[in-house]
Amino acid sequence: MDRMRVLWLHSSPGWLDLKPQNIDWQMTANRQAHSTVNYNSQELILRRGQPFRFSLTFNRVLRSGESLGFIASTGPSPSESAKTKAVFSLSNGTSGGSWYAQLLSQRENTLDISISSPANAPIGWYTLNLQISSQGNNFTLKLGMLILLFNPWSQADSVFMNNQAERQEYVLEDSGAIFVGSTNRISMIGWNFGQFEGDILNICLAILDSSLNFRRDPATDVARRGDPKYVGRVLSAMVNSNDDNGVIAGNWSGSYTGGRDPRNWNGSVEILKEWKKSGFRPVRFGQCWVFAGTLNTVLRCFGIPARVITNFNSAHDTDRNLSVDVFYDPMGNPLDKGSDSVWNFHVWNESWFVRNDLGPSYNGWQVLDATPQERSQGVFQCGPASVTAVREGDVNLDFDMPFIFAEVNADRITWIYDARRNTQKQNSSDTNTIGRYISTKAVGSYSRMDVTEKYKYPEGRRGTGGAVPLGA
Repeated sequence: MDRMRVLWLHSSPGWLDLKPQNIDWQMTANRQAHSTVNYNSQELILRRGQPFRFSLTFNRVLRSGESLGFIASTGPSPSESAKTKAVFSLSNGTSGGSWYAQLLSQRENTLDISISSPANAPIGWYTLNLQISSQGNNFTLKLGMLILLFNPWSQADSVFMNNQAERQEYVLEDSGAIFVGSTNRISMIGWNFGQFEGDILNICLAILDSSLNFRRDPATDVARRGDPKYVGRVLSAMVNSNDDNGVIAGNWSGSYTGGRDPRNWNGSVEILKEWKKSGFRPVRFGQCWVFAGTLNTVLRCFGIPARVITNFNSAHDTDRNLSVDVFYDPMGNPLDKGSDSVWNFHVWNESWFVRNDLGPSYNGWQVLDATPQERSQGVFQCGPASVTAVREGDVNLDFDMPFIFAEVNADRITWIYDARRNTQKQNSSDTNTIGRYISTKAVGSYSRMDVTEKYKYPEGRRGTGGAVPLGA
């Protein structure tokens, strides 16, 4: 409902007879203005850096010497220094870069108010309190709760996406396609992202609150949730279950007793709801496209533009020497030696945001990978790595650049290993096999869009390429 009666839960002090009676959140108008009408939820869901309006009715007109202020806070330990708490007064002007409240109009004892959050505010649940000042005394009352999300419609937000068709596709589209198969037979599976379905937003917020970072230091974790780089990296760890009881348990054994064959999932909603229903125990089982489809749901749900990417002949370079080593015996028989491998295909995500830590040339699409392959800073997480940096070969940059670069650019080196003599000799080096037909769903259609040249220069993708019958 748009209108709510304010419950005066605590008896007001004797010196104060000014009492709020009604608050009209103007829910429909605010959610339309903030592009959050699609969320199947009764909450006030807003995007940061953008004003929202409501009206507040008191039992009488404010008198001279009485003033109003607000307190917006998020997380278990709100603090002004960490920017998880803001105290601001009601004024007639605006203040850029911080929380502010503006009096738009006044009709007797009803005030029309606009509140805006900073464009870099942490996302998540907020409590909004009213502060009444009179005769040098302050009294605070809880007005309600709201959810703040990233804002790709706002130029001041680090996830701003200017192109309307792309914004529609990468933020608001709730279904899509994931490409699988091999270089000589690319096929497509449909996927229901369902980021707006009932309870999904709350489950996605619960993912953040279940992370190792939040458990170790909740105040710092919540304070960092304004940074899509940080949020994306946390989510890449949390969508797999390896370190933190995250959402999905991976299984590549071919035996799926006690769970579901990864090929039988067709969307994220069932997975996320099962994770919550089970008391946040990992859902069994997933492989790369399941991890990527689910991560895509969470990113779009939070307002971070995101898409699913498939890399064919994807290298898994365990020793990070930027090559994939394959061994054969002198008779040409393959040997189970070394830990490098080549996946028939591998699926990850790209998310769109500014890289203030690297510089403007690295803005735009960033690789995030929730499939647990190698540990990064002790945890199975991967990215965000700038796609531009991958193309330019800037493997010294954060995060996980050597591993992601090798996935699309590694040389495939064949070795002949003679066990009798304990010697190995390089037989051939193929620079063209790895990283082909890098694919995503096209904007506004279900056709395949090839983005290989975003990851590597054209000469890097010549060749026919082989395949192994597996997807990461």
